Amino acid sequence: MKLANLIIIFFIIEVTFFTILDVRVNNLTAIINKKTEYNKALDSSVDDGVIDLVEVDSKRNLILNKDAAVDQFYISLYANFGVIGNSRLEENLKGYIPIILVTDTDGFYIYYSDTYEFNGGNLIGQKWSEKIPYTYEEDNLIYKFTLGTYVSIYDKSTNQIQEGDYRDLKMVFPDSFLTHDENYDAIRRNAIIGAIEKSMNYYINQYNNIAYQFGITYQFWLPQIDKTDWYRTVDDISMLVIFQGYPYNAAGLDTYNRYALGGARIRKSNIYYITEENEQKYYHKAECTHVNGNGMVYYTKEECALEGAFPCQDCKP
Repeated sequence: MKLANLIIIFFIIEVTFFTILDVRVNNLTAIINKKTEYNKALDSSVDDGVIDLVEVDSKRNLILNKDAAVDQFYISLYANFGVIGNSRLEENLKGYIPIILVTDTDGFYIYYSDTYEFNGGNLIGQKWSEKIPYTYEEDNLIYKFTLGTYVSIYDKSTNQIQEGDYRDLKMVFPDSFLTHDENYDAIRRNAIIGAIEKSMNYYINQYNNIAYQFGITYQFWLPQIDKTDWYRTVDDISMLVIFQGYPYNAAGLDTYNRYALGGARIRKSNIYYITEENEQKYYHKAECTHVNGNGMVYYTKEECALEGAFPCQDCKP
């Protein structure tokens, strides 16, 4: 073969190689840009939902409004993904969310999919699970944890229930892990995370069975959730959304998979009480010695200031 022909063949191969490489680089760049865009859209939607998750009732008690939170999440999601107002595309987008988790102070809920009959056919609908407690069993004792220090303990041998701050129950259960603060916190966290993971796995697998009946072949799974995010979940009321299988492009060769977590940021350290001394009002942290815990609850310093209260000089809220 002549040298000129070899050069032409080599040139054609080289051009083909670099063309393919250029296409792959462009596709990768497009996916990276899309991923950044989707991350912002999902995070923003969860944050919008969390805003409506916690409400204060007429007695100043915190209550969950799960339905309002989920409704606002989906409205924001549809808007951020550019499908709002198109019912077909909205339902299609919703199909990539197998479950939504909401944690409360003494248990959690999962918003999951189930089938129901309508006009002689089956449709997919979503509903809430019952509240699932944070339970743990050891040495004939069943513990029901909370996101704080309050715990309920059922003794199976005596059929008695003891509840209160775990530090106040140390004398009642001297041989338990309650006597060691670090052990208690570690066991509490692991029990909460374990209960949540078990239920999430169950409902995701149930969604796979339902989705298959409706022609959705994507296999949903419980992703590896970062330990830092888990700790945020066990420290605060929060919402966690699993979003999987969303295609980056029409070819569907690669899919967007992510979870997003938003916390309501309602903690004991953000609860204040107002007392009055010598006709002067002061607001205190919940653990302040000046507080008996029976007064009206306030959730911001601004609320306390509007009541004419000054910060306590002892607990320095």
